[in-house]
Amino acid sequence: MKLLKPVMIFGDSIMKGVVLNREEERYHVSHELGVEELADRFGLKVENRSRFGCTVDKGFMLLRRALEKEPDCAAVVLEYGGNDCDFDWAQVAQAPEAEHEPHSPLERFTATYESMIAYLRERNVLPILTTLPPLCAERYLNWVCRAGLDKAKILSWLGDVNAIYRYHERYSRRIEQLAEKYGLPLVDLRAAFLEQRQMEAYFCEDGIHPNEKGQRLIHDAFSRYMAEKGLTPA
Repeated sequence: MKLLKPVMIFGDSIMKGVVLNREEERYHVSHELGVEELADRFGLKVENRSRFGCTVDKGFMLLRRALEKEPDCAAVVLEYGGNDCDFDWAQVAQAPEAEHEPHSPLERFTATYESMIAYLRERNVLPILTTLPPLCAERYLNWVCRAGLDKAKILSWLGDVNAIYRYHERYSRRIEQLAEKYGLPLVDLRAAFLEQRQMEAYFCEDGIHPNEKGQRLIHDAFSRYMAEKGLTPA
Protein backbone atom coordinates (compact mmCIF):
# COMPACT_ATOMS: atom_id res chain seq x y z
CA MET A 1 0.00 0.00 0.00
CA LYS A 2 1.47 3.34 -1.02
CA LEU A 3 -0.34 6.66 -0.69
CA LEU A 4 0.77 9.23 -3.24
CA LYS A 5 -1.84 11.86 -2.32
CA PRO A 6 -2.09 13.75 0.97
CA VAL A 7 -3.66 12.30 4.12
CA MET A 8 -5.78 14.56 6.32
CA ILE A 9 -6.57 14.15 10.01
CA PHE A 10 -9.85 15.47 11.40
CA GLY A 11 -10.36 15.12 15.12
CA ASP A 12 -10.51 16.88 18.45
CA SER A 13 -7.85 17.83 20.99
CA ILE A 14 -6.66 14.21 21.28
CA MET A 15 -5.35 14.19 17.71
CA LYS A 16 -4.32 17.82 18.02
CA GLY A 17 -1.84 16.69 20.67
CA VAL A 18 -3.20 18.86 23.46
CA VAL A 19 -1.89 18.33 27.00
CA LEU A 20 -2.60 20.01 30.32
CA ASN A 21 -0.03 22.06 32.21
CA ARG A 22 -0.94 21.05 35.77
CA GLU A 23 0.65 24.03 37.51
CA GLU A 24 -0.93 26.65 35.25
CA GLU A 25 -4.16 24.68 34.58
CA ARG A 26 -3.78 25.61 30.93
CA TYR A 27 -3.71 23.52 27.78
CA HIS A 28 -1.02 23.61 25.13
CA VAL A 29 -0.02 21.52 22.13
CA SER A 30 2.72 18.97 22.66
CA HIS A 31 4.66 17.39 19.82
CA GLU A 32 4.94 13.90 21.33
CA LEU A 33 2.12 12.70 19.07
CA GLY A 34 4.73 12.91 16.32
CA VAL A 35 2.47 13.36 13.28
CA GLU A 36 5.29 15.03 11.36
CA GLU A 37 7.67 12.28 12.45
CA LEU A 38 5.32 9.61 11.09
CA ALA A 39 4.83 11.52 7.85
CA ASP A 40 8.58 11.81 7.32
CA ARG A 41 9.21 8.21 8.27
CA PHE A 42 6.64 6.78 5.85
CA GLY A 43 7.09 9.36 3.10
CA LEU A 44 3.60 10.86 3.41
CA LYS A 45 2.16 14.32 3.24
CA VAL A 46 -0.09 14.71 6.28
CA GLU A 47 -2.30 17.68 7.16
CA ASN A 48 -3.62 17.70 10.71
CA ARG A 49 -6.92 19.63 10.77
CA SER A 50 -7.88 18.60 14.32
CA ARG A 51 -9.45 21.25 16.57
CA PHE A 52 -9.70 21.59 20.33
CA GLY A 53 -13.28 20.96 21.54
CA CYS A 54 -14.50 19.66 18.19
CA THR A 55 -17.62 17.51 17.93
CA VAL A 56 -18.59 15.37 14.96
CA ASP A 57 -21.01 18.03 13.67
CA LYS A 58 -18.34 20.72 13.58
CA GLY A 59 -15.86 18.20 12.24
CA PHE A 60 -18.11 17.41 9.28
CA MET A 61 -18.40 21.11 8.49
CA LEU A 62 -14.61 21.49 8.59
CA LEU A 63 -14.18 18.37 6.45
CA ARG A 64 -16.49 19.61 3.71
CA ARG A 65 -14.84 23.01 3.70
CA ALA A 66 -11.35 21.48 3.44
CA LEU A 67 -12.17 19.06 0.62
CA GLU A 68 -13.93 21.73 -1.40
CA LYS A 69 -10.62 23.62 -1.42
CA GLU A 70 -8.29 20.62 -1.58
CA PRO A 71 -10.13 17.68 -3.21
CA ASP A 72 -6.94 15.79 -4.06
CA CYS A 73 -6.74 13.61 -0.96
CA ALA A 74 -6.03 9.89 -0.50
CA ALA A 75 -7.39 9.26 2.98
CA VAL A 76 -8.94 11.00 5.97
CA VAL A 77 -8.41 9.89 9.56
CA LEU A 78 -11.51 10.56 11.71
CA GLU A 79 -11.25 10.84 15.50
CA TYR A 80 -14.39 12.14 17.18
CA GLY A 81 -16.53 11.22 20.16
CA GLY A 82 -14.80 12.52 23.28
CA ASN A 83 -16.57 15.87 23.19
CA ASP A 84 -19.74 14.42 21.67
CA CYS A 85 -20.41 12.12 24.63
CA ASP A 86 -19.72 14.83 27.22
CA PHE A 87 -22.43 16.68 29.17
CA ASP A 88 -23.06 20.21 30.36
CA TRP A 89 -21.99 19.40 33.90
CA ALA A 90 -23.12 22.75 35.29
CA GLN A 91 -26.66 21.97 34.15
CA VAL A 92 -26.43 18.47 35.58
CA ALA A 93 -25.30 19.85 38.95
CA GLN A 94 -28.06 22.43 38.90
CA ALA A 95 -30.83 19.94 38.10
CA PRO A 96 -29.75 16.37 38.92
CA GLU A 97 -33.37 15.20 38.91
CA ALA A 98 -33.82 16.18 35.22
CA GLU A 99 -32.94 14.32 32.02
CA HIS A 100 -29.75 15.49 30.31
CA GLU A 101 -28.46 14.75 26.82
CA PRO A 102 -24.80 14.62 25.79
CA HIS A 103 -23.56 17.26 23.36
CA SER A 104 -24.20 14.82 20.48
CA PRO A 105 -26.72 12.11 21.41
CA LEU A 106 -25.49 8.71 20.25
CA GLU A 107 -27.92 8.26 17.36
CA ARG A 108 -27.20 11.72 15.95
CA PHE A 109 -23.48 11.08 16.42
CA THR A 110 -23.87 7.83 14.48
CA ALA A 111 -25.89 9.41 11.68
CA THR A 112 -23.37 12.23 11.24
CA TYR A 113 -20.45 9.79 11.23
CA GLU A 114 -22.21 7.76 8.54
CA SER A 115 -22.76 10.92 6.50
CA MET A 116 -19.05 11.72 6.75
CA ILE A 117 -18.17 8.22 5.58
CA ALA A 118 -20.55 8.49 2.62
CA TYR A 119 -19.23 11.95 1.74
CA LEU A 120 -15.64 10.68 1.64
CA ARG A 121 -16.46 7.54 -0.33
CA GLU A 122 -18.34 9.55 -2.95
CA ARG A 123 -15.07 11.43 -3.50
CA ASN A 124 -12.92 8.27 -3.58
CA VAL A 125 -11.27 9.25 -0.30
CA LEU A 126 -10.56 6.42 2.15
CA PRO A 127 -12.06 6.99 5.62
CA ILE A 128 -9.82 5.66 8.42
CA LEU A 129 -11.59 5.47 11.78
CA THR A 130 -10.06 5.41 15.25
CA THR A 131 -11.41 4.22 18.55
CA LEU A 132 -11.31 6.65 21.48
CA PRO A 133 -8.59 6.56 24.09
CA PRO A 134 -10.33 5.74 27.38
CA LEU A 135 -10.69 8.21 30.22
CA CYS A 136 -10.06 8.11 33.97
CA ALA A 137 -13.56 8.67 35.30
CA GLU A 138 -12.89 9.73 38.86
CA ARG A 139 -10.02 11.99 37.89
CA TYR A 140 -12.17 13.57 35.19
CA LEU A 141 -15.09 14.21 37.56
CA ASN A 142 -12.75 15.83 40.08
CA TRP A 143 -11.46 18.07 37.31
CA VAL A 144 -14.97 19.02 36.21
CA CYS A 145 -15.88 19.94 39.80
CA ARG A 146 -12.68 21.82 40.62
CA ALA A 147 -14.30 25.26 40.26
CA GLY A 148 -17.13 24.51 42.67
CA LEU A 149 -19.70 22.30 40.93
CA ASP A 150 -21.54 20.08 43.40
CA LYS A 151 -19.94 16.66 42.97
CA ALA A 152 -22.58 14.91 45.11
CA LYS A 153 -25.38 16.20 42.87
CA ILE A 154 -23.59 15.12 39.71
CA LEU A 155 -23.03 11.67 41.22
CA SER A 156 -26.69 11.44 42.20
CA TRP A 157 -27.55 11.92 38.53
CA LEU A 158 -24.84 9.57 37.24
CA GLY A 159 -25.56 6.79 39.71
CA ASP A 160 -21.85 6.06 40.04
CA VAL A 161 -18.69 7.71 38.79
CA ASN A 162 -17.93 4.92 36.31
CA ALA A 163 -21.05 5.86 34.34
CA ILE A 164 -18.83 8.55 32.77
CA TYR A 165 -16.55 5.80 31.47
CA ARG A 166 -19.51 3.79 30.18
CA TYR A 167 -20.99 6.75 28.28
CA HIS A 168 -17.60 7.30 26.68
CA GLU A 169 -17.15 3.61 25.90
CA ARG A 170 -20.50 3.45 24.06
CA TYR A 171 -19.28 6.04 21.56
CA SER A 172 -15.99 4.24 21.01
CA ARG A 173 -17.85 0.98 20.54
CA ARG A 174 -20.17 2.61 18.02
CA ILE A 175 -17.14 3.68 15.96
CA GLU A 176 -15.93 0.06 15.95
CA GLN A 177 -19.36 -1.02 14.72
CA LEU A 178 -19.28 1.55 11.92
CA ALA A 179 -15.84 0.36 10.81
CA GLU A 180 -17.14 -3.20 10.71
CA LYS A 181 -20.41 -2.25 8.97
CA TYR A 182 -18.67 -0.36 6.17
CA GLY A 183 -15.51 -2.45 5.95
CA LEU A 184 -13.25 0.45 6.91
CA PRO A 185 -9.77 0.50 8.42
CA LEU A 186 -9.75 1.03 12.19
CA VAL A 187 -6.82 2.22 14.32
CA ASP A 188 -7.48 0.91 17.83
CA LEU A 189 -6.19 3.69 20.06
CA ARG A 190 -8.28 2.49 22.99
CA ALA A 191 -6.55 -0.88 23.15
CA ALA A 192 -3.14 0.79 23.28
CA PHE A 193 -4.11 2.35 26.62
CA LEU A 194 -6.10 -0.54 28.07
CA GLU A 195 -3.09 -2.79 27.59
CA GLN A 196 -1.15 -0.72 30.15
CA ARG A 197 -1.19 -1.98 33.75
CA GLN A 198 -1.16 1.57 35.14
CA MET A 199 -3.28 3.33 32.56
CA GLU A 200 -3.71 6.49 34.68
CA ALA A 201 0.01 7.20 34.28
CA TYR A 202 -0.66 8.00 30.61
CA PHE A 203 -3.21 10.75 31.25
CA CYS A 204 -3.11 14.37 32.33
CA GLU A 205 -4.60 15.61 35.59
CA ASP A 206 -7.95 16.19 33.87
CA GLY A 207 -8.33 12.45 33.29
CA ILE A 208 -9.22 12.71 29.61
CA HIS A 209 -6.25 14.12 27.68
CA PRO A 210 -3.33 11.74 27.19
CA ASN A 211 -0.10 13.19 28.53
CA GLU A 212 3.17 13.03 26.61
CA LYS A 213 3.59 9.33 27.44
CA GLY A 214 0.03 8.71 26.28
CA GLN A 215 0.66 10.56 23.06
CA ARG A 216 3.52 8.20 22.31
CA LEU A 217 1.09 5.29 22.68
CA ILE A 218 -1.07 6.92 20.00
CA HIS A 219 2.01 7.50 17.85
CA ASP A 220 3.00 3.84 18.16
CA ALA A 221 -0.55 2.65 17.37
CA PHE A 222 -0.52 4.59 14.09
CA SER A 223 2.99 3.38 13.30
CA ARG A 224 1.92 -0.25 13.75
CA TYR A 225 -1.19 0.32 11.64
CA MET A 226 0.80 1.78 8.75
CA ALA A 227 3.32 -1.04 8.88
CA GLU A 228 0.50 -3.63 8.89
CA LYS A 229 -1.02 -1.96 5.83
CA GLY A 230 2.19 -2.33 3.88
CA LEU A 231 3.54 1.19 4.17
CA THR A 232 7.29 1.07 4.48
CA PRO A 233 9.57 3.76 5.90
CA ALA A 234 10.86 6.14 3.27
